[in-house]
Amino acid sequence: MTDSQSAKPLHVDNVIKTYQQGTSKVHALDGVSLTVEPGEFVAIMGASGSGKSTLLHAMAGLIDVDGGSVTIAGQDLSELADGPLTRFRRDNLGIVFQAYNLIPSLTAEANIRLPAPKSMGREVDATVDQLLARLGMTERRTHKPGALSGGEQQRIAIARALICNPAILLADEPTGSLDSVSGTQICELLRALVDEQHRSIVMVTHEPHVAMWADRICVLKDGTNLAEIQTDGTRDPQTVARQYQETLGGEVVA
Repeated sequence: MTDSQSAKPLHVDNVIKTYQQGTSKVHALDGVSLTVEPGEFVAIMGASGSGKSTLLHAMAGLIDVDGGSVTIAGQDLSELADGPLTRFRRDNLGIVFQAYNLIPSLTAEANIRLPAPKSMGREVDATVDQLLARLGMTERRTHKPGALSGGEQQRIAIARALICNPAILLADEPTGSLDSVSGTQICELLRALVDEQHRSIVMVTHEPHVAMWADRICVLKDGTNLAEIQTDGTRDPQTVARQYQETLGGEVVA
């Protein structure tokens, strides 16, 4: 790997992942490559079964790959044993899930603090305050998830993912459980994190009106890179949907 590649928040090189299904092998990922620049917002789109969720899990180090490599901030994830990988993931990766995955018995603030290592010391207090303020959740810090709306829960999940100042934020269908208004607010928030804080974000989605907030869209089909769409700041879901359908040869979004 070159020095320029090792400096990237994320570099996926020719990744292969296969699963045994009966007597045959399914190529969930078949030579996928992707590089994310500092301060870049990338969306990954594809129909059901295209490999987009498998790719995100590989980038997060949640599954082993059968070939190729995933490198985060210069570290090849395959070189880490389970314990070091868990610590590396905590310190360098922020992961946001569709279902929020908050602890129901904990307050919003306590949920945000969960991944923070003891080494952060009192720094964690200031970081939590800053995140709550930036996400507009200061007045909701003592509320438990059951007292928060879906959009508010996702904001807390994003704050939790950012507590360790990760090299990259991975978001798996972050608006999938939200209404259209809350979903748009989360997209605006992710966009602002890129524009204002130079965050690097990879987001998996199948929705053009969500993907349009990214700088570019990587389209997967049958576990391979099919095409890239440059959004050029376009906030027109119809244009993105048309471009996406053209890359798939007219297939319907699943």
